[in-house]
Amino acid sequence: MSPSDELWFRLLAGLLVGLSLGSFVTMLSYRAPRKISIIAPPSHCTNCRTPLKPRDLIPVLSWVMEGGKCRHCGTGIGVRYVLIELITAAMTVVAFAWFGFTPKLVVALIGIVSFVSLVTINIERSRN
Repeated sequence: MSPSDELWFRLLAGLLVGLSLGSFVTMLSYRAPRKISIIAPPSHCTNCRTPLKPRDLIPVLSWVMEGGKCRHCGTGIGVRYVLIELITAAMTVVAFAWFGFTPKLVVALIGIVSFVSLVTINIERSRN
């Protein structure tokens, strides 16, 4: 694999991992301050409580495909979810490009998830 091919692979891997981690961060930053388990209940609409299916959980794409609304009850889903997913993905892409597939990458990813989660929680608490 040439160096440019390897970089493209790292960037793509970083994007996919970053979007997935961003989805986790949105869930964590919503549930942690409310003392709700991150294990159960499964992801659901906070308005109608309908459990979300895999197609509802595709980072960014699900939100865009449903026009920023719950597929079941039509309640608006805040843009915060997409922004958190995109910010986390951007930071993760940089980490993958910078560190490659090394142990330092794992440390960086833990730091990114922690940082974005804490900043999100602090911003939302300061608005209330």
